[in-house]
Amino acid sequence: MTAQQATIPFSDLEVLAESEIEEFHAIARLVVFARESAALLDAEQTVYCLNLALEQIARELRHRSDYSSDMTSYFNDGITRQ
Repeated sequence: MTAQQATIPFSDLEVLAESEIEEFHAIARLVVFARESAALLDAEQTVYCLNLALEQIARELRHRSDYSSDMTSYFNDGITRQ
């Protein structure tokens, strides 16, 4: 936790958590885009690594108790394309 986060009032922690989750969603979308581009280039190792990245993002979101339905399709697509 950074010094700035340590001084945030308790009521703002929920807003901070939502912001972090939104950032993870943005990262997931970027990884999906990169994976699709790599697949078009037949870069199998890169696709594999990006699938691993998506799995880690999914784990982190589950760890943070985010069960957002709009991200489920990204993760399912990544697992089935390996």
